[in-house]
Amino acid sequence: MNINIVNLADQMNYLDVISRWLWQEWGKESTFEYIKYAVQHHAQRDRIPMTFVALAEDEPIGTVSLWMNDLKCRQDLYPWLAGLYVVEEKRKMGIGKLLQAHAIAEARKLGYPYLYLITDHDGYYERLGWTFKELAPKADGEYTRVYSFDLLTASSQQQSRPFS
Repeated sequence: MNINIVNLADQMNYLDVISRWLWQEWGKESTFEYIKYAVQHHAQRDRIPMTFVALAEDEPIGTVSLWMNDLKCRQDLYPWLAGLYVVEEKRKMGIGKLLQAHAIAEARKLGYPYLYLITDHDGYYERLGWTFKELAPKADGEYTRVYSFDLLTASSQQQSRPFS
């Protein structure tokens, strides 16, 4: 399968499908229109926020974004990898790893020393070179895992093998 990753800013025809994925996965407490408005304004070419779309034969199969913040209580950390999503029938094929590698390369190009993310997954990101940083409280009383990725010293080889 040939995967191409594009910047949403260059392919706004995918705005609705990307917005729908993110709304269904994480945004149910918001309206679809609110999520779509946010995604539309996360479509920058040369600065964060940026959103990327994985395509297989021009069919969108996944997305990932770079945001300045994804955890309100940690405004001191930036930028963040956020909204990593792969359609269910394409999961476990390395597409998530490929999307991460693309976002990491873009953050490096922009000159950031670190990248951060939050997740409830335990074990997935460690295998891909991320370092567990802390458990952080969320506004709802739950906790989330915070990870960092050292963009200056981590091997770009580590992130460039999407299907291993």
